[in-house]
Amino acid sequence: MEFFIGLTFDPSSIHYNKIESFRKRFDSKFQKGEKLQMTLLPPFSIEFLNNHEFNDFAEELTDILEGHLHGLDEISQIEFNGITFSMGKKGVLALTPKISPDLLHCQESLYHFLKESGAHFKKSKSAANPLLPIGRFDFIDLLESAIETAKIEFSSPFVMNGTSFVLFEKGPQQWIAKNNLFDFDSRNHFFFVNELCQNF
Repeated sequence: MEFFIGLTFDPSSIHYNKIESFRKRFDSKFQKGEKLQMTLLPPFSIEFLNNHEFNDFAEELTDILEGHLHGLDEISQIEFNGITFSMGKKGVLALTPKISPDLLHCQESLYHFLKESGAHFKKSKSAANPLLPIGRFDFIDLLESAIETAKIEFSSPFVMNGTSFVLFEKGPQQWIAKNNLFDFDSRNHFFFVNELCQNF
């Protein structure tokens, strides 16, 4: 089974809607309905013998997040202050966030817990710096056009309010939000299983 952990954002903000408008024009995965999120832990694979074992795993992730983030309201305010891009099998354009030390410590704790639990990351390096993907491209010319547009539309730093850390699971066509691990709004985590993922 393949998962990753990402931070979702308040969809009512002006900047959220601005990013969604950009993604609609430039992100090849937008039409698949993929949720806007900033990846805290990149994709990893891990197997479970049964549903109970998975539930224990998800609760451990929640405990780590709560231990690091409970009461730190300011961490939910994420400042984005630039753009970056990378070339691989596909081009990726992303916004670069200013990450607090508290959130980085939380990321490291999650990473070490996952490694100890037998998770295998696609990339061998340690937990990467979080980024907010806003465009994915099959062709270089589209990436170049998107970079020029992003330089204009996201030229000034801005802040978005993070709402929840979510465990995403890889489905047949897209990544599916499987569990809310920590909710900034209520400071009271809740656990849910997406209907599409109840049987695994």
